[in-house]
Amino acid sequence: MTVSFRSDPFHSGFNAPLRFEADIHDCEVEGRIPEELDGSFYRTCIDRRYPQRLANDIPYNADGMIDLFRFHNGHVDFRTRYIRTPRYVAERAARRALFGVYRNRYTNDPSVANVSMNTGNTTPVVHAGKLYCLKESSPPMLLDPHSLRTFGEYDFEGRLEAQTFTAHPKIDPVSGEMIGFAYEAMGDATDDLALQFFDPDGRLKREVWLKAPLASMMHDFAITQQHVILPTTAMVTSLERLEQGLNHWAYDRNVPAWVGILPRDGEAKDIRWFKGPHDRAMLIHATNARTEGNKVILDAPVARGNFNPQFPNLDGSAFDDEARRNTIRRWTFDLSKSGDDAWQEEILFPEIKPTSFSRMDDRYLTLPFRHSYTLLADPTLPFDESRGGNLRGRINNVWYRLDHHSLRVDRFFAGETHGLHEPQFVPRRHDAPEGDGYLIGVANDYAESKSELLIADAQNLAEGPIARVKLPFRLHMQVHGWWASSRDLPFEFDADPDFP
Repeated sequence: MTVSFRSDPFHSGFNAPLRFEADIHDCEVEGRIPEELDGSFYRTCIDRRYPQRLANDIPYNADGMIDLFRFHNGHVDFRTRYIRTPRYVAERAARRALFGVYRNRYTNDPSVANVSMNTGNTTPVVHAGKLYCLKESSPPMLLDPHSLRTFGEYDFEGRLEAQTFTAHPKIDPVSGEMIGFAYEAMGDATDDLALQFFDPDGRLKREVWLKAPLASMMHDFAITQQHVILPTTAMVTSLERLEQGLNHWAYDRNVPAWVGILPRDGEAKDIRWFKGPHDRAMLIHATNARTEGNKVILDAPVARGNFNPQFPNLDGSAFDDEARRNTIRRWTFDLSKSGDDAWQEEILFPEIKPTSFSRMDDRYLTLPFRHSYTLLADPTLPFDESRGGNLRGRINNVWYRLDHHSLRVDRFFAGETHGLHEPQFVPRRHDAPEGDGYLIGVANDYAESKSELLIADAQNLAEGPIARVKLPFRLHMQVHGWWASSRDLPFEFDADPDFP
């Protein structure tokens, strides 16, 4: 069977699969790259090696790729590789797709019944010198942080008991510890949760097992210096829908919001579940959280309905595009009120409807903070359709800096033919004040059908990019990114024989 993507509506035009790996030594640069940018920027992306096996699949079921932009002394090198997951290896050998619809093993080819479905395509994370590429339905994929060679699935030297691992572990900037969690931890549609606690050297020291109020998507969570915060969503699953050959998730508008709060040194008996109305049951990404006395305070973008049209409404109703739009909300949980499972909600920026891709200065995770950075589509900004295509209002074209104290908003515009991916904050120095640094991220130039990495002064976003790292081709769709400074992840910039 020959390879053809003609029947795949999600992978055409600019988003057609690249299906190649590349190295670029000394990328073309417009402007000047600040010398303070010294480190590695990783992106996990989706890129299909073979056309989807079944028509009702979704883009997030594509193979994972890892991109690396390495910065040093005003220069940038680039590398991209497929993540050699067990799934990738099996399909490459068969020269065709073997895995069915999103996270549904019942739709896979019988030849891969016992092969991991891991794609590793969601988040890159660097901790204790190791690079993990994560998919929340599977164990981490471990890669070499320099060559991007895949070592394989990693169970932390046999200590990881859960079958899954979050796409968004948290690294405590004070202690250097990493905290992760797993939902559906005992397999598909189970209500089992597991929390993992790692020391600064990356050793898994403790795993706490819990029960969730329901089996739902729990894509992200939050930590404070004293607590772990576990939000459920109204995106639900069941063995019945999987056995019917459907993708893993459907939205149930009748499911309430549940938030579990556990002391970081606690056990399963210490978790407390709070319950809120269904229009709070769609927190996909958290921004930051902190503990103040008896109160736990969480800031995050939250939608009031189904966030993704690729996941159907369980009752068969039409997708509500307005209900998918987030507002930035502050949730305050009062732990001193025993027997009260409600919490207070405040909408911080009522006029702003961002995506859920919320980032911050990670040095302030768990701590009082002021700024976050978010990605959104602003259809009021100009778009040159004659050069860029009929994309007005359908692409994310701005980064916002949100001031959680003054509620001031600053905006970075990508340009009249450009779309943006998630921003990454990089501090100017390791000891710089909060927010003093740069936003970096990849932009798509739809007029030229190429991609570039943009660098902006995070305190002067309106001035536009101070530098552009130009690539001679387009890049795949990013899910999330990660910055590792050379202080935390040392490398020899010009001593890599793998670069040409």
